[in-house]
Amino acid sequence: MRQTAYAAARVGNRLDTELATQLRIYLRADFENADSWSALRRALRNKGFSLKVEQGRLRLVDSLSRVDICSTGFLGFPLAQLEREFGASLESNLWNSWVIG
Repeated sequence: MRQTAYAAARVGNRLDTELATQLRIYLRADFENADSWSALRRALRNKGFSLKVEQGRLRLVDSLSRVDICSTGFLGFPLAQLEREFGASLESNLWNSWVIG
């Protein structure tokens, strides 16, 4: 698996507007169609991304380089919304075992 093109957008550099828009479009269906954390994780992994929790936020990470790209909230899918839809909170033990990929 190759590093995604978005890995260049490290937290310090931030995504530019065009790249952020492309990323939202690229991942939108994955977030909207997932019916569970495992389904979302699988869809993102197939595109070269993982999730991690950091400082109370769910972050999108390049799976190969482990570069932190942005929060899922920045993409329009805040953690609180995903927790309501999928039924597991940030404090859940599930985060430590299978959501983060």
